[in-house]
Amino acid sequence: MRSYLRNNLRHPLRHCLSLLLWAVLGLSACSGSKDDDDGAARSQAEQAAIGNVRHVQGSTVFIANLSFSLRNYDELASVAYSILPLPGSLSKPLAVSFDKAWLDRRGAYRGAEQRLELPVFGLYASHQNTVALTARFRDGSQHAFRATVQTGAHTGPTAVYTTPRILVARSADRAPGFDYVLVKNGLSAPVVIDTDGHMRWAATGLDNSFSSMFGRDGNFYIGSQSTPVLYRMDPGGALGSVTMRTPTYTNFHHELAPGKTGMLAQFDATVGGVRIIESVLAEIDANGNVLKEWDMGRIFGDYMRSQGDNPAGFVRDGIDWFHMNSAIYSAADNSLLVSSCENFVVKLDYDTGAIRWLLGDTTKHWYVNYPSLRARALKLVAGKAPIGQHSLTVRPDGQLLLFNNGLGSLNQPSAAPRGATRTFSTPSIYAIDERAGTARETWTYERDRELYSDICSSVYEGAPGTYLVTYSVTYQRTSARLLAVDENGQVAFDFAYPTYVCDTAFMAEPLAWTDLKLR
Repeated sequence: MRSYLRNNLRHPLRHCLSLLLWAVLGLSACSGSKDDDDGAARSQAEQAAIGNVRHVQGSTVFIANLSFSLRNYDELASVAYSILPLPGSLSKPLAVSFDKAWLDRRGAYRGAEQRLELPVFGLYASHQNTVALTARFRDGSQHAFRATVQTGAHTGPTAVYTTPRILVARSADRAPGFDYVLVKNGLSAPVVIDTDGHMRWAATGLDNSFSSMFGRDGNFYIGSQSTPVLYRMDPGGALGSVTMRTPTYTNFHHELAPGKTGMLAQFDATVGGVRIIESVLAEIDANGNVLKEWDMGRIFGDYMRSQGDNPAGFVRDGIDWFHMNSAIYSAADNSLLVSSCENFVVKLDYDTGAIRWLLGDTTKHWYVNYPSLRARALKLVAGKAPIGQHSLTVRPDGQLLLFNNGLGSLNQPSAAPRGATRTFSTPSIYAIDERAGTARETWTYERDRELYSDICSSVYEGAPGTYLVTYSVTYQRTSARLLAVDENGQVAFDFAYPTYVCDTAFMAEPLAWTDLKLR
């Protein structure tokens, strides 16, 4: 013992190493095995043993069901992926993350096999796609890996989107302000393209998506044009449906849009054997419940009678007297903005349905023949009035953005004034001064007045001052145009597609799929 102490005091480093060796040996003996000790020290990402990556094609070539081995699913926090862009593409990579709750709801983990399966969507057709994935765990560790997915050609009715006629290609020096576009159409479920013109998403099971939206919960919602059925489709193509719980509703029409708490939907109905055509708006939830309803016939009829007007020549059940084609909620003042294609844009109080103002062509029946409606009309102090308008939105600065089609009324009483019809269509922005009772057109893009799209169509803002414009039916309703333009009139891209009436592009709006979080 004296010899041991003398040798180790003389060599302190040797002494420290000896003590460490004895400590390690002692711990090994207590823990039971070397494997157990290594497992305690390894991160959750290391313990996951991710590997054996496989995939099969989903419902279309744009979707793959990709799976990989994963031992410790309970410790998983999320999985994210991005798709490497095609060479020469300028659209930002499509990037998606799935949190654990989303994967749980989908039943993505097969515990018996210790495999996780998730839908990888947004793939390029006819391409060897490189998919970069990252699994993140609760302890903050992560595992990055890659997969290669070879896809075939896309065929079927939506193949029209694979070969646009590119009139102006996206360039590096002119960004459109968004990278992905949701196209609502009369051929299928909604379609997604990128701003290079590549088709990036489609699904099967539906033949129409006029009334559709991409919801806050990361699902597509599509209203049937022939029945009161609401479809829900996740980006992986899984489809479910509910029937509306209001028996008078017969079908959806035109837009779906975010509401105050649910979705704003436009319905046809039959009440007491009488058809109510395109004049009922409701806020609904994903389970088919009606949260609130606004019947435009009742709202306008009650108001006009209260002001001494007889509404019989204006509100005409059984006739498409209103033709609602857009309705949105404005949180800024708890209001609704509704487009009556036949007449005007109307602003309503969300809670009471009270009419706040009307904006439209003052040479039409509603203004000329009804003092009660004329009293609610805004005075246009600059620019052109909305005529046959579509796709209302409120910009962050409070101004009203819409597509100004220019088509006069089609369903007014005989001999009633139908208003003006133009020979060109434009996106238009209006500043509304409610106190003064005025409206001013503050921006428009007329493009030498060469494009006329009399029906359907839309305009939506991307990044501030950049706009996606859809001319649904140009050149005698044979060609649809998707165009990105900024507030200075500079075109970032211009794509043309053949169409039959509004089937190819009923409306289109920017879609935020560069950082999509599915929770």
